[in-house]
Amino acid sequence: METKKEFDQVEYLKNQLKYLGFGEGSTLHKDLEKGINSKKQQFEIKATSDKTLPGNKADFTIKFNKSDNGGVFLNSYNAKLTNEKNEEISHNFPVNRDNSFTAKESINLLEGRTVKIEFNNPKTKQLEPAFVKLNFDEPKTEKGNYYFQNFYKNYGVDTAKIAEKSNLIFDQPEWKENTIKSLEKGNVVKVKFEMDDKIVEGKAVLDPQNRNLKLYDSEMNRINTNKPLEGLEQDNKHEKNNVKEQSIKR
Repeated sequence: METKKEFDQVEYLKNQLKYLGFGEGSTLHKDLEKGINSKKQQFEIKATSDKTLPGNKADFTIKFNKSDNGGVFLNSYNAKLTNEKNEEISHNFPVNRDNSFTAKESINLLEGRTVKIEFNNPKTKQLEPAFVKLNFDEPKTEKGNYYFQNFYKNYGVDTAKIAEKSNLIFDQPEWKENTIKSLEKGNVVKVKFEMDDKIVEGKAVLDPQNRNLKLYDSEMNRINTNKPLEGLEQDNKHEKNNVKEQSIKR
């Protein structure tokens, strides 16, 4: 029975790593098993990702705790983004059942984009859908985290309507739903859109704060503004905040 219990725990943690987007690599699994079998009450394992913008690099430190009765829990992970200038930004992301960010979503946040997730509204004290992004303009908290800037459902972000107003074109109806979901995860999404009576292929990023899409051409230049895709974070930083939203820790 003890062997089966231990096996189930290992499999559960492996699946948790998989669903959070850290992969199923043999090195990752070996490091996990080594940590579980060690006498340490806390242990960490490392992971990386290539799902960043060109020139960026993502590294993760995944943190585990052991309980007195032998349970092992994945409590949080630290995501660190390094750009081509070797500048680093990082944030600690808690892991729980209700609203954990995946590894890819943490990269999207660190690259300055916005992610939709179930978030605790401090006004209603309830969990509800919200678009969140990291506030790079404020100093970090004592725990080394950025504050979150949140746009709850009463802010009125409708991704489907935004896509329609941006003249996005979908070759198949089901592609629209997939595109909307990907945009809401903070991804840079390949799209087709109509511009100057022509069908253009490019990229799109959802900007919930201003209720619009940022559109880019195939050369990664911002449409009409000629801002490069790599400037997304700075783009977000200098945008005017047209609504006062409470910044909260997470």
